[in-house]
Amino acid sequence: MQKEPLKIIGINPGTHYLGIAIFQDSDLRDWRVKAFRGKWSREKMEKIKNILLSFIDHYEPNILAIKKLHPSRRSENLKYLVAKIKELSRRRGLRIYQFSIKDIEKFFLTDEKKNKKNLIKTLASEYSELFYEFSREKCIRNPYYIRQFEATALALMAFRQLDKS
Repeated sequence: MQKEPLKIIGINPGTHYLGIAIFQDSDLRDWRVKAFRGKWSREKMEKIKNILLSFIDHYEPNILAIKKLHPSRRSENLKYLVAKIKELSRRRGLRIYQFSIKDIEKFFLTDEKKNKKNLIKTLASEYSELFYEFSREKCIRNPYYIRQFEATALALMAFRQLDKS
């Protein structure tokens, strides 16, 4: 009997940038960053919620892989955003997995120095569709691109862990 495909949405949450990656099994279907200007507000939260719902409705994921926030690098607004994303995902029936950046680096970078540059290089070499973003000047230091690659790593890590079981 064929098992149901894993459809994973990877989210790197942020109040200014939201990294999103969609996988169906090991196939990268979509990846992008959504930018949100202005100060934190109810309207901004509503905009983020609507964008997430549109991705969930379009791709019908069964799993959310979300970045675990570092305790010293999170604002109250970011904590609230993550709680809302998880609540929305639960209501839509998604299983939730959280990974820290250290978890991701340890998982993908076994022999190399564990840093964002090597993580991005590893992902770009594995998924040629990401190579354009990787080849852009300064992508390693730009939070816009980093969110995209981290969202991709989150979703791919969830897939690889679940595919083993």
